[in-house]
Amino acid sequence: MAPTPRSVSASERRSSIRYRPAADANAPKTISPHEYRTVNLERSSIFVDDEFELPPEIDEYARRILGITSWEDQLPVPDGLGLQPSFPNIAKEFLNQSKALARKCALESQWQHSLYQVVTTLAKPFEGVIETNNSEKVWNLQLKPKPAPLPPNQAQTQAGSPSVDPSVVMVTDRDYSAGSTVSTGVRGPYHITAPKPDITLGLARHAFTPEHEELLLNYQHHGLILSDPHEAVMRLRFPFMIVELKAGATLIKAQNQAAVGGACMVKILGDLICQTRRNTDLCQQEQAPPLAVPLALCFSITTEGPVHELWVHFKSRDAFYMVNRKIWRTTIRKHAEELVNCLGRVIEWGQGDFRERIAETLHRVSAG
Repeated sequence: MAPTPRSVSASERRSSIRYRPAADANAPKTISPHEYRTVNLERSSIFVDDEFELPPEIDEYARRILGITSWEDQLPVPDGLGLQPSFPNIAKEFLNQSKALARKCALESQWQHSLYQVVTTLAKPFEGVIETNNSEKVWNLQLKPKPAPLPPNQAQTQAGSPSVDPSVVMVTDRDYSAGSTVSTGVRGPYHITAPKPDITLGLARHAFTPEHEELLLNYQHHGLILSDPHEAVMRLRFPFMIVELKAGATLIKAQNQAAVGGACMVKILGDLICQTRRNTDLCQQEQAPPLAVPLALCFSITTEGPVHELWVHFKSRDAFYMVNRKIWRTTIRKHAEELVNCLGRVIEWGQGDFRERIAETLHRVSAG
């Protein structure tokens, strides 16, 4: 008797179940954003929402950058960009775009395009001094803070134990080619992902004198000061603000990404300060020299759709911290205006005091 279509179908189903390949035991494990923050980031001494107040001198300086005396104040329009009459129109256009994007539950790339338009408009008066990009190019792996070594007894236990999970493979930055911009998928148990910000603001290479530019190229080549953070060298040096955007994903993912990028930005500034003291023993000691306040902090913005957060990054006690100071929803007029003012204030600082302090420090390095 020939099998009926029903019996054939059932037979095929049983066969497919019987011979279905087992899951690859060697496939890289994925971890939750919560575990990544509380285990991986913290093992690399990167802390998000561990502190809720800035150190007093950094707090005072950050408020001065933003033109406020209290974090409860509304951020004012910056007065050094030459765009004061345009700010209401820039904010209104951004507000309207935010409403339209929120209404249709827009994709991340659409939110990125909208915010990047604001950034480039505000940075345009300083073309040749401020450099921006939204290339999402991976940053140099050498900038990533390294996980703390395991205690000797725990390291020996892991090294000698036959029950170590075969999917966990230890790698170092040497396992990546110098020009690679793609992860191999082979990761250590406490890996942190290299930064690849959605938007980056920094100084343009033409913002420096030829002598300082030559000095920076030399330090970049020898890996002493990676002032251009990218694996594939671009035209941007000393990033001072990054943006990590999400749409349809949680803010914690954007925050985790910004935490590593912020730590890398602060590390670049620390390496610069260290070079100014290379003739002393300070940079050979375990305790790194403290940063001068104007070069001790940087900023990030994290987003999920119309929700935008402002974070301040700094280093304290050999650990990197990320503290939230403002939050906005850019479908609200007042919030959209304040975010635009915030971006303008940070750009104003970047082309002004930040650039001047970098130049002064480079002068001391070249004269040393």
